[in-house]
Amino acid sequence: MRNTGRHPSDRSGIFSLFEPGSVAVVGSMREARFGGYQTVKHLLDFGFPGKIYPVNPNYDTVLGMKVYPSLNDIADSIDLVVMMTAASAVPGIIRDCVAKKVKTAIIVADGFAERDEEGARLQRQVDSIARAGHLRVLGPNTIGVVNSANGLITTPYRVPYEQVFRGGIAICSQTGLLGPQTLPLFEMRYPLSKICDFGNKCDINELDLLEYLAGDPQTTVIAMHLEEVRDGRSFLRKLKETVPEKPVLILKPGRTTESRKAMTSHTGSLAGEDYVYDGAFRQAGAIRVDSFRELVDIPKILAWQPLPPGNRLAVVTISGGAGVLGIDTAVQQGLTLAHLSRSTLDRLSDISPVLAGNPIDLGPGLPAFMKRGDMASHLYGILETLVNDDNVDCISVACPWMLRGALTEVFGPLRSTSVKPIAFWVPSPSLTRAHEISLNLEALGFPAYPDCDSSVRALAIAYKYSVARSRVRRSEVQAR
Repeated sequence: MRNTGRHPSDRSGIFSLFEPGSVAVVGSMREARFGGYQTVKHLLDFGFPGKIYPVNPNYDTVLGMKVYPSLNDIADSIDLVVMMTAASAVPGIIRDCVAKKVKTAIIVADGFAERDEEGARLQRQVDSIARAGHLRVLGPNTIGVVNSANGLITTPYRVPYEQVFRGGIAICSQTGLLGPQTLPLFEMRYPLSKICDFGNKCDINELDLLEYLAGDPQTTVIAMHLEEVRDGRSFLRKLKETVPEKPVLILKPGRTTESRKAMTSHTGSLAGEDYVYDGAFRQAGAIRVDSFRELVDIPKILAWQPLPPGNRLAVVTISGGAGVLGIDTAVQQGLTLAHLSRSTLDRLSDISPVLAGNPIDLGPGLPAFMKRGDMASHLYGILETLVNDDNVDCISVACPWMLRGALTEVFGPLRSTSVKPIAFWVPSPSLTRAHEISLNLEALGFPAYPDCDSSVRALAIAYKYSVARSRVRRSEVQAR
């Protein structure tokens, strides 16, 4: 972890990055799938309420709006400038931003430190101009930010939808792969608060975002993809302050020599040894995940469900084999199979003699349940019994696709009464049907995963965070 010092400016630039009153977009206004035109269109389509100023000397109007020849031709003050021009033009635009007292700039353009030494020199020049003028800069080589609360979307790539769902999850990354132009946020009904792509991090970095999001009332879970950490000590100190209030999940690539070399050519990052990061994150209470899919999916359980009071897991499955695989995942991730109480076992036997165990396998009883038409009521009885068992701390549940018309009836009451986390997975012969059921479950506040292993892994991470939070809180009390 490198300590490179902090930007001399105050925090108003980070606020303006997500909550600007006005945005200027500098770039091509030709209708295309990439460029300033798309950014302006996104701001309009997603309902950004502030003032929008398209900037390009070769256009008079775009999307019914006046286009200004330069930033200097705009009489009003500007909070945020988004620029997507050739790299060579960026220093001049940054100077204009400083002269106009712009608070924050997003440099979409690439061709800087990630390219070659000449690009690195150009990036240093841009950074020097911005620092001297107290201008905060995100990028270069970034798609920028998303704020679900105000319709701010700065990506220059076409986004084929016009709505994102508000929620508590903030995603910060060093790649545009985690952006609205590549994630089906609308179809997922993803509970989003913010997205930020750091790019090359010439100025604004993970510490700035962690400090902002720690105090952001719209954010309850922070997910970060980091190729490097610039100011290691300050970042870890802020992690320790944040973890007792909000979970922080980190995806840190660079476990191999080959991937560390690849990161240098991607964003100019200089990655340190992986074991150093691993130990530091663990000490600070951050939870490390292993893939982009986990970074996106696992925060849902932390945003929607209570934390498990312990590590004892109950598994409801429709396949004995899936249950066994789930147990392996549970044990590997620090969970243990719950020993159900005698009253729970008796209640399960009353529902069906084949259910008295853990995992609870619905498979043998499915034909009888379907024939009688009472699967919904019996599944609710099973889950209610498990929730009330003091020997159970968390529950992984298979949702049979046949229940798709009774989800609210079965699971709705549990959302308001359960003090234990429940994670679902949806086995189905139809991808469309599985997706529909998953969305309906998540509309009720229950995260749904593609398989039993994933649901168990999500519960295990919720437990790990619960333990880490308690540990960090104890260490803070002892340090006083």
